[in-house]
Amino acid sequence: MGNHKMGAISAVMEVRQTSLTKYLRTLIDLDILERQVPITEENPEKCKRGLYRIKDNFIDFWFKFVYPQRSLIEIGQMGQAVQKIREGFISRHVSGVYEDVCRQRLWQFAAEGALPCSFNKAGRWWDNRLEIDIVALDSSGKDIIFGECKYVSEPMDIDVYYRLLEKKKAVLWNQAARHEYFVFFSINGYTGRMNDLAAEKENIFLFQ
Repeated sequence: MGNHKMGAISAVMEVRQTSLTKYLRTLIDLDILERQVPITEENPEKCKRGLYRIKDNFIDFWFKFVYPQRSLIEIGQMGQAVQKIREGFISRHVSGVYEDVCRQRLWQFAAEGALPCSFNKAGRWWDNRLEIDIVALDSSGKDIIFGECKYVSEPMDIDVYYRLLEKKKAVLWNQAARHEYFVFFSINGYTGRMNDLAAEKENIFLFQ
């Protein structure tokens, strides 16, 4: 149902948060769920912004799309069930999987020497207002990478870069002395303006 916060899960399940914790812990131990925190957190266990997500993409797909349509499937209305699944397939599932793939690819690009910076942590970052798809940093150094991933039908344009410039101001990690880099992943490429911007600035990297 898209509830990732402890409070939201507790409300839907009508179970107190103190009682819910042991069930979530069991699912984490079974490697079904994972608890994510903003990548800049130094004490993940104490972080109050933790989000719970289903780890396996197939299980996630089943609970998002198949389980809600089981009544239609059971009575043989496959066409109607498939139509409902298609309506949110990209926005509710594929986009998130694409972000995971992009973060994995970032590690690969770093190992291949495609980036002029180093990092030992990579993941998502968010607060109460903003979210950044990729933040990677060198916890013992000064390098930090900010990135966005777009699984959309149009080429990525420069507005994504300028929005990211504003959002990264909220990331306080080593703010006074860090070296900033920007990476972008777009399933449908980039506009001419975005390619020109990347050619002009040495700290922007475009991947597809």
